Amino acid sequence: MFLIQYFVNAAWLVYILAIFATVAFIGSITLARTVPRIFSILMFIAGIVLTQLKGQGMDAVAQGITSNIPLLTLLVLVPLLSIPFKMGGFFDSILLYLQKLRNSPRKMFAGITIVLFFLGPILNLGSIRIVHELIKDLRLNTTFLSKAYLVGFSTTILWSPYYAAVGIVLLYLDVSIGNYMTYGFGLAVLFLIVGNLMLGWWARKQQWDTEATNPSEITAVHRKRIRILPLIILMLMVITIVAEFTTHWSMLVLVSLLALLFPIAWSLFSKQWGLLKRHLIDYRDKAVPIMNNEIIMYISAGFFGQSLKGSSFGQGISLFMNDLSQLSFLLFAVFIVVLMVSITFVGIHQVVVVSVIATQMDPVLLGTTKEILAMLLMLAWSTSSILSPVNPINLLVSTLLKKSSIEVGLRDNGWYLLVVCAIGIAILTYFH
Repeated sequence: MFLIQYFVNAAWLVYILAIFATVAFIGSITLARTVPRIFSILMFIAGIVLTQLKGQGMDAVAQGITSNIPLLTLLVLVPLLSIPFKMGGFFDSILLYLQKLRNSPRKMFAGITIVLFFLGPILNLGSIRIVHELIKDLRLNTTFLSKAYLVGFSTTILWSPYYAAVGIVLLYLDVSIGNYMTYGFGLAVLFLIVGNLMLGWWARKQQWDTEATNPSEITAVHRKRIRILPLIILMLMVITIVAEFTTHWSMLVLVSLLALLFPIAWSLFSKQWGLLKRHLIDYRDKAVPIMNNEIIMYISAGFFGQSLKGSSFGQGISLFMNDLSQLSFLLFAVFIVVLMVSITFVGIHQVVVVSVIATQMDPVLLGTTKEILAMLLMLAWSTSSILSPVNPINLLVSTLLKKSSIEVGLRDNGWYLLVVCAIGIAILTYFH
């Protein structure tokens, strides 16, 4: 419905979309976790109250409820991009190459982080699940895996146009993916290198099990898949950027359309229609139903953020951030990171913070550019995703490794986050 509304651009479709979004919100409330449920209900009610207090009618309510629907569309459809990779057997080939690195911790760490760096944009959190399923029988050190999973995936958050976090920041700040990628991809690669260098320093103090393994032989077919995989991902990225430049359509819309068309195009050339059908059924039954928390948080946070525009509270936030930035951009950058980490640490999703802050920000008044501001928000988002003991990324890794969330975030990756935050803030402050 959102994609239809985007291209038809009829006012009456916005009302239908708002009704559908409200039904989805109410339906997901009963299935969501307690903390997201409470905050979402409060934000949704607050959005209605603030909109009414400003004297705005149903048009404003409909616009507020649907403000984050582009992001939900992206979130729901992106898992479809993984289907061609499953159909093509690429994950089997990745497993064989990782098995070859079993007795070299540094090479294994680099292998895992690079795989997540490239698969994370396509598979989102599913990339961690898949990599863990591939290597769990190798019985690697859990702290080693905690570092590898979170270093690799956190870099994805910084740059991927297929990740909803990037999407929401670029949407609110009106930044093109081409301009953003100059900063995002560069910092992501830098942080990936920093993580691997820090692992080398940490690994020197560890005792490693160098038990011999006999992985299956890597055939020409597997080598071909490994060579083709980064080219396919690069092709998808280039298509997205070029299409945005030529059509001027929303990046969120382009990625959503690509997620729908890529599996069809793959099946058209491979003639694997039966396999595609099985994967689509699996997607319907497993991938979509687990998104209840995201559905209610994105809808309510978007509504709440839009309702703050023009209110005295929203103006107060804007004035405070402008004054802080004029005093010191470095202090402003540190404040944003600490604020995001603090709020997400107690269970509030980053989308709430970004929806509230980004809608009140004016880069010109802050004395910086839209791209720098977007990069700062993504640095804060990535950091808080690892540190927060209730964030889905942290919870997933802690569950897979049977460790506490605090251990996974703070103990295993605390020094890494401190170093990359210092580097990131220093670079952004210098170029702002």
